[in-house]
Amino acid sequence: MNLEFASYACVGRPCRNFNIPATAVIRDPWDGREKFVLSNMALGETGNLIFIDTETGEGESFLLPGDAGAWGLVNWNDELLVVGTCPEYAYLHSFELKSRTWRSPLRDEGEKYFWNLTLGSDGNVYGGTWPGCSLLRYNPVRHTLENLGRVSDNGKNHYSRPVWGELPGTVFVLAGFDSVQLRAYDIASGTFADFGSPGFTIQEIASEFICTEKDGEYEFYNPRTLEPLPPEPYLSKLADRDITLPNGKKNRVLPLADGRYGGVRGQEYFIAGSLSETPELKPIPVPAPATMIHTLLEGEDGKIWGSCAFGQTIFAYDPADGACWNSPAVCDKGGEVYGMLFIGPRLFLSCYVGGDHVVYDTSRPWNQLLNENPRTLRSVAPELIRPTGRTVLGPDGGVWTGWSAKYGTYGGGLSRIDPGTLEVKSWYDPVPEQQVAGLTADARYLYFTTNGGASGLAYKEEPCHFGVWSAEERRVVRLHRFEEGVRTGSAVMAAGGKVFVAAGNGIREFLPGTFSFARTIELGEACGWMAKISEDEIAAFGTKHLYLISVKEAKARIAAELPGPVHAAAATRAGELYFASKSELYRMDPTARSHADPLEAKGEG
Repeated sequence: MNLEFASYACVGRPCRNFNIPATAVIRDPWDGREKFVLSNMALGETGNLIFIDTETGEGESFLLPGDAGAWGLVNWNDELLVVGTCPEYAYLHSFELKSRTWRSPLRDEGEKYFWNLTLGSDGNVYGGTWPGCSLLRYNPVRHTLENLGRVSDNGKNHYSRPVWGELPGTVFVLAGFDSVQLRAYDIASGTFADFGSPGFTIQEIASEFICTEKDGEYEFYNPRTLEPLPPEPYLSKLADRDITLPNGKKNRVLPLADGRYGGVRGQEYFIAGSLSETPELKPIPVPAPATMIHTLLEGEDGKIWGSCAFGQTIFAYDPADGACWNSPAVCDKGGEVYGMLFIGPRLFLSCYVGGDHVVYDTSRPWNQLLNENPRTLRSVAPELIRPTGRTVLGPDGGVWTGWSAKYGTYGGGLSRIDPGTLEVKSWYDPVPEQQVAGLTADARYLYFTTNGGASGLAYKEEPCHFGVWSAEERRVVRLHRFEEGVRTGSAVMAAGGKVFVAAGNGIREFLPGTFSFARTIELGEACGWMAKISEDEIAAFGTKHLYLISVKEAKARIAAELPGPVHAAAATRAGELYFASKSELYRMDPTARSHADPLEAKGEG
């Protein structure tokens, strides 16, 4: 096939934010001053450590040698900062504070995530992993990394998180998420044993007791014998590690050397004199890095709006002058915004990890701290937490979102916001034990795909589905089961009286009038995302190529080679196509689109 690829241009990296999964406090040997250390994760890019002087508020930034960032962070004797990274390599990085240099990275092949790290009583640093559910040990003196073996005897458990090293001679590890197992690793013998009641996790390790917790219920154990203790004498002795913010919400803090406390909330940090003080939130004092773009759409104002892939923020890019705006956190829970939908100046958002629905009136001042604007509506958690299907405008005028179930559960659901009353309703498991992966709508129905994905569990290999949902009747009116081995995802789009569904390495044409699939466009690669340019044309993003689909003919043509994996795309009213690869935003003008020979489509038979 003779192809003339279309041209597109990178217009910038407008999505910038902080995402701080770990903090530490050091007495910096570089200058002898105390520093509040923030571990920043820049998903899709390279993470960094941020040092904030606890007296002056001045900041420094140090780029990691590799990977997006770190949940794991340990101060080793004010000599080293030990960092365990994710999500690609599970590096163990060691930063020498006195020389401001990084040691050579270490890693355990096959692991992608380090979760949190802890300092053991033997002076070594321990950390849990994914997907191997292992316990790793780092020796800072020898600069060696050792795998101590699988934590869980349940082969479906892939997570070992968190870890605790406060008890002399023991490292506690929580394994999940198929089953929750609290395990105790004996440093001397190198063996694992079960600890505590099923489903409980460590709340606190103190000199007098070990406290475990499950759903607000507490159990206590003797730290020397590990035998149960009566809870009454110890409940009042649990440490208070939280401070109350100006909005009345609790926020976790770390103690500083002089009795003060440091904490982080979203894009801001604070230093407080005591736990009874209401802290003043301040901007993190270093430039925010570019981060991966997760969602894109055009706003009523002509700007390109989007969300960050981690950090719970949104951004706006103005094509007229290239100006960018990045928000503070859109809600109290961490994670990221998946679904975005404008109705007038109001932007409706759906968010992981809290299953949150959020509405932001872009014409009014920002005041998320007091839940005024943006405003968080009713959550669909704990049953539903991840809005994998994103958010669309339903035929009934409702704001509809497709969801994946809570950690350790296969399942999903749909939710609806009434834009007038802001009432939230939800429906669980339209297809039993499958998450809603993609969602679209036309003037009559909602259409969704499901698959075996889940949070905290391995992908479940079983037939995926395509469903037709009546917004009026609030039920599935037609369900199609795909062949074994054919996966579906987020790519599904209604246009021109048809619905196009990415399945396997092709795109299926669905005809709502007959509730049947007609033709398949074979791409030879999986399609991960679609954007509707008009009722006559859809952009489909494969692993390597951009395809333009003629809705009427159900044919696709290769328009361009992509610069990398595309995670989000949106078309404007003027016909421009914006798409994102990692942190870079690209634009393709209508005149640049190619008219190469179309790929052939075949009938379903």
